[in-house]
Amino acid sequence: MIERKAILVSKDKLTNLHGENKILVIFDLEASKVIGVETIALKKMNMPTEVLLLYLRRIYINVIYVSTMDEETKNKFIYYGIEVKTASMLENDKLLNTLYLSAPLF
Repeated sequence: MIERKAILVSKDKLTNLHGENKILVIFDLEASKVIGVETIALKKMNMPTEVLLLYLRRIYINVIYVSTMDEETKNKFIYYGIEVKTASMLENDKLLNTLYLSAPLF
């Protein structure tokens, strides 16, 4: 079974739902292996959370990675069947730990 995970990034860093322009990076995984990647540019997000949730469900997203999310919004995502992973939860996450999101410091 294919699982679809989405990561919200802005300027090569994990970001939240609202505010600046961002990129939604979608990974298709099968048996814990990435079999496809898609990117979608999102303009400044001022849309209601419910509209975003319906869009994510329409494109079959199972898990979304964001920097932060309040509990009320997180509960809405869970209600729609989308697992939320925030930066504080990602220490042992296989997918995110294999990605290179920011340039090294020299």
